[in-house]
Amino acid sequence: MIIIVYASQTSKSIKANIGIADYSYYFVLEKFKPLLTEFAHVIEIETPEFEVDKIYEECRSRGEPCFFLSFTPPFKALTTLKCLTVCVFAWEYTSIPTDIWGHDSRNDWRSVFNAHGCAITHSSFAVKTVKKEMGDQFPVWSLPAPVWDEYKIFHSSVASEPSAKRLNLSFYGSFVDLKACMTSSQQDEDARGAIIEKSSEYSEQKITLALSGIIYTAVFNPSDGRKNWIDLVTGFIWALREYEDVTLVLKLAYYDFKTIREMIVEEILRSTPFKCRIVALHGYLAADEYAHLICASAYIVNTSHGEGQCLPLMEFMSAGKPAIAPRHSAMEDYVDDQNAFIIESSEEWIHWPHDPRSAMRTLRYRINWESLFRVILASYEVAKNDPGRYSKMSECAMRSLENYCSMAVLRKRIRTILPTYEVYNPNRCAVAKHISRSESFAKRIGTLISGAARVWIPRFFIIYYRLKSKLRFSAFSSKLAK
Repeated sequence: MIIIVYASQTSKSIKANIGIADYSYYFVLEKFKPLLTEFAHVIEIETPEFEVDKIYEECRSRGEPCFFLSFTPPFKALTTLKCLTVCVFAWEYTSIPTDIWGHDSRNDWRSVFNAHGCAITHSSFAVKTVKKEMGDQFPVWSLPAPVWDEYKIFHSSVASEPSAKRLNLSFYGSFVDLKACMTSSQQDEDARGAIIEKSSEYSEQKITLALSGIIYTAVFNPSDGRKNWIDLVTGFIWALREYEDVTLVLKLAYYDFKTIREMIVEEILRSTPFKCRIVALHGYLAADEYAHLICASAYIVNTSHGEGQCLPLMEFMSAGKPAIAPRHSAMEDYVDDQNAFIIESSEEWIHWPHDPRSAMRTLRYRINWESLFRVILASYEVAKNDPGRYSKMSECAMRSLENYCSMAVLRKRIRTILPTYEVYNPNRCAVAKHISRSESFAKRIGTLISGAARVWIPRFFIIYYRLKSKLRFSAFSSKLAK
């Protein structure tokens, strides 16, 4: 079997494009590759419009099953390929786009799902959202990225006293270190000068940053308004402004630090004075340095308006790090009051993020700031004075993620999704489903007869169900067009 995979970024381009639209699909694809290679030969491509059908025709000529996994938002997935195409996407809003704009029918995601016949997403929340529009019988599956096995090994290094952590983090990049900004009356220029003195510009040489105390870590793209990082920063400062033994590490995922540095500094200076420490970290962390940051952190923090799955949160929790996070969107699958300090949230109207009209068509989740303030204080108290509860939360975090995104769990799920080796020709997943049924039925009949009938009856059922399914899809498309 051949599985063709595609994401808009590659290993060559991702470093320069971190933070642009859809960049995270590259990391999701990278997490899936080891799992997919257990089932098939995986071919990664860069230009699906030219490469997919060529590979498909080669496979078809030798009778080898082949299908295409497009790690893209549905409105960017191709719908005209001969090869069976399945969109693998993340979604965090309460409804999928059902409008058409820009003369592109793919902006109505129903047309894409109808063309493909099935879909893969990363959460039960997204599955329910898709089925609301496509119907309960539409085949859409939740497959979160399998990250647990890679990060569970760090759970054993979790100390019962998270306040005792010290870390010298070495990496290529730059940082802004805002430590004990105490004088609220100081002039802006003086404040900025003090910050620059404690900061580092980008260098071709590795730089080292010393961290200590109770470390809270957040990983996000500051240019993405969905991440709601201003609430995160202000909630942390106001809750822990009098404590010198806490540090908030903001690991920023954006290619241009100069653009976002001013924005970060400006927002934090508004909350002076404070004794706690905030470090904005920008640059590529090698796998071992990222692991060191995970191990040194006491908590992983998320204050987003919605998540399609949230790889950093999953990675830290797989390593046994309790979370401070809301329980909405994809996080409903693995965040609970046993492994996290839950931030209360409520729904609010918003537009789909890629809709140029900004038409209010869906809902996201608004963080309750007072709840955020309270749970940060509670988390500090547990880290300082209740190692038993912290240890239990750590164990629960690791176990919850094992049940959600371990290789063993995903291996079982994917076996129910991958088409059987006989099905390499149809262009629709639903057609493949009917063919599989028809082949099973035809084989039972074949045991009762012999000769030519054993050859032609199975072919008859296969052809019949292919035509029936295609006609059904055509009728559905006509309804949508009306």
